[in-house]
Amino acid sequence: MARAPDGPGFFARLPLPSRTEGLVILVVLLVTAIAVGASAWYAGNRTPPAFDPPADAGSSAEATAGPTAGTTARTTAPTTERAPVLAVYGDWYVSGTDQGGVGPAGWPAIVSQRIGAEATVPHAAPAAGYAAESATGDTFLTLAQNTPEPTADVTIVFGSRNDYLSTPAEITAAATRTFETIRATAPQTELLVIGPAWTDAAVPPELLPVRDAVQQAAAAAGATFVDPIAERWFFDDTGLISTDLISPTDAGHVYLADRIEPVVRQLLAEAPDLDPATAATPSD
Repeated sequence: MARAPDGPGFFARLPLPSRTEGLVILVVLLVTAIAVGASAWYAGNRTPPAFDPPADAGSSAEATAGPTAGTTARTTAPTTERAPVLAVYGDWYVSGTDQGGVGPAGWPAIVSQRIGAEATVPHAAPAAGYAAESATGDTFLTLAQNTPEPTADVTIVFGSRNDYLSTPAEITAAATRTFETIRATAPQTELLVIGPAWTDAAVPPELLPVRDAVQQAAAAAGATFVDPIAERWFFDDTGLISTDLISPTDAGHVYLADRIEPVVRQLLAEAPDLDPATAATPSD
């Protein structure tokens, strides 16, 4: 018995959309496809945002919390060290002569170089003293008045054997005025007074009152006093004084530097803003 043909299928029985409905469906599909494609493109090409942590986060936290156990807070700024300044007044024992000790060969330059000091030009006049006048009319007092050194950390006055014709009272008065002038110009300076020197052990008796008068004025001024006669400078060494029997040679100025340098270092040792090397052990 022959089978009857099947009837129309399920989809065949559905009504076909109208033209308008078809267009709407097409537009919806196109919009959906475009939206899906755009989303996929953005996801594949976007750059993730970078995150930068705050700089020195750990340090900031420590600064906020303060020093922990085992650490020490830094509260003091480093100090700036500087070279000391030396000023020197005197006679030919300071200036040097054609027999030796001129310029860099003189003891003021040698001492300054050894301790790294800023050296000023030595203020000296041959044959001058506290009371005795040089050929140009200078004394230690006029040198201090006319060539002040207001920044000097140490001021040295050396001499003078030229004062032997003056009375002790005159010498003490002139020395006192000299030291007052130096201190008025440079209140911070350490004053080093070196008494008159002689070239051998046969010290003239008239030189001892000169030494004592200078020492008296130095003590009243609170200065450090060095006595070359008592310390026997030049007494036991040959080749340090020229043939004129008065002037130190270049070797004599090195000898003077060897004796003056330790005293200068001692005076500078307590200055807080100076280079510590200035207070180091003197060079050999």
